[in-house]
Amino acid sequence: MDTVQAWPIWGIGGPAWAALAALLVVVLQHGGTAGIHAAMGRDGMIDHRRAEAVGALRGTVALAALMGPVFAAWTVDALSSPERMDAYVRANEVLIAIYGPVTVVALLSFVLARTMPWQVRSNLNSAVLGTLELLRPWIAAAGVAAAAAATRDPGVAALGAAAVVTGLLVGPLTRRWWYARPVRLADLGVAPEAGRP
Repeated sequence: MDTVQAWPIWGIGGPAWAALAALLVVVLQHGGTAGIHAAMGRDGMIDHRRAEAVGALRGTVALAALMGPVFAAWTVDALSSPERMDAYVRANEVLIAIYGPVTVVALLSFVLARTMPWQVRSNLNSAVLGTLELLRPWIAAAGVAAAAAATRDPGVAALGAAAVVTGLLVGPLTRRWWYARPVRLADLGVAPEAGRP
């Protein structure tokens, strides 16, 4: 118990906790949207909402499996000393400054796409979400590069690079999983003719 109480994480302030929580939301959103992309209909006309929920769950599971070792290494290193914790706190603040706005745009677009008529959904899928998908590797790399520059810490840079590589693998893995075991409307108890609004 004394060892746990001595962890440097208990000494970080409220803003650092907020940045950590926000970064967790960013990571989970990445996994969920990767799964939704795998399940998405091509024309925006089919009601895939329940299929996309299954896809989101699969994407989150895939992300946890891929990034679990990276998170474990981050935890061990960050908890090893107050200095190491400070380095990761600084890195988290830089990452959320870059990833946060993009995540907000993506989440708002997904909410609108799930709740608006199919015409809006189709346009959002193409114009906003498609663009973000193309930019995803570059945004991820920019965040890690900025965090590495801010901390000048090889360990932070190495774990950040590992997180980006494993994170970018979530999409391809989830798509392979989806097409190997697709979820069809009939599997969800929806008649094919009920798939159109």
